[in-house]
Amino acid sequence: MADEPPIGGDVTHCQVNVICEEHTTPGGTPSPGGGGTGGGSSGGPQVCRWNGQDWPCHDPELGWFSGSTGCYYRELAPQPAAGAPEWGGHQPSEGTVYAVTCRFTDGSMGTSAPQFFAQAPAGPPPLNPVAEARKIMDSVVLPFPEPGMAPKGPAVVGVPVWLWLENAKAPAPKSVSGGGVTITVTPRLQSVVWDLGDGRPETCSKEGAAAGTPYEAKYGAAKSPTCGHEFTTGSAGKPNGTFVGSVQANWVGVVTVTGSTQKVDPIKVPLTFAPLELRVNEVQVLN
Repeated sequence: MADEPPIGGDVTHCQVNVICEEHTTPGGTPSPGGGGTGGGSSGGPQVCRWNGQDWPCHDPELGWFSGSTGCYYRELAPQPAAGAPEWGGHQPSEGTVYAVTCRFTDGSMGTSAPQFFAQAPAGPPPLNPVAEARKIMDSVVLPFPEPGMAPKGPAVVGVPVWLWLENAKAPAPKSVSGGGVTITVTPRLQSVVWDLGDGRPETCSKEGAAAGTPYEAKYGAAKSPTCGHEFTTGSAGKPNGTFVGSVQANWVGVVTVTGSTQKVDPIKVPLTFAPLELRVNEVQVLN
């Protein structure tokens, strides 16, 4: 929007109003007093700080904002012909000519003559690895724990019980890239905690086999090589004659960052199945 031109024909500064709908740009939280980029990880438009105020880092008409100059830069399209004054004596192979629109301290804006830059004066900031990894992990659909147990009927004190999860296949890794940084999150089942209600929980965390081993008849009365339990008392004295417990599958998202030295800790996501009811009998020996 612009005011009416004053008498004499000079054009006044235009105030650009931008309306964003469902626009998200990866990035971090703006740091007070900084000259760079930030914001946007929570879903809002990304903001940059200049002159003690926050401005949109990107404008669809003006380009990318520089927190050091207070100006937006957009590549001219098409670029001026070789030898045009805008190149400032440079060759097109040496860089790019940008349209420049600058903020004033009163909040108004004005344009200056196009300028040549060998490197982009402003552009998308690097991704925030921590925030982006969290967003990736939030989008991953993890399999919900479906307990498998053998024997299928009542267990017996002193007889091995096999424990496993039916659907524990890890989802495929997911990545996001921007500003020269790539964040990859690889889901992995770290451990499974079986609380069978007898006060002796089992944590199964064998590398690559935390989900346990499904029982097959060929195993006979052997113990599970990866995840099992033996009851030392029966459940007859418990309400309804059963132990009541739960299963917790502890998933983690292992984060790999390339293009940045920042390290990101694995993201923990526990999923719990409850209640888990199991009847345990005691063998009575008669002489």
